Amino acid sequence: MNTDHGTKNLKTGMESCEKFQQDETDSSTLSSVPTIPYSPINHRTLLVLQCADSVWPFNMVNDKFYQMQVQMLCPGTKLPSHNTIRRDTIRLFKAMSLHVQQYFQVIFIYHLFTEI
Repeated sequence: MNTDHGTKNLKTGMESCEKFQQDETDSSTLSSVPTIPYSPINHRTLLVLQCADSVWPFNMVNDKFYQMQVQMLCPGTKLPSHNTIRRDTIRLFKAMSLHVQQYFQVIFIYHLFTEI
């Protein structure tokens, strides 16, 4: 009985999978993440975006492991309170909603005049 052929297929499949995984690892390196210089306002902005995008609560800044991580990466950093993150989120929402409202007004006017 010849089992050599079955083993070869297994080995070929493993090599193909390993190559695929290596390609995925290479394409998802940190070099694709934009570098943003640290400032308190940049930090607060990223926290707002992170809470909105990942559906995290504003009080994530109270998490001891998050605080340890921030201090490890940038010692001496003062974290904003969860109330600051909440207020920043409301401000951002209000500012962006004005842009959305203006966008839809333009679209409405465009359709109003193009359907005549």
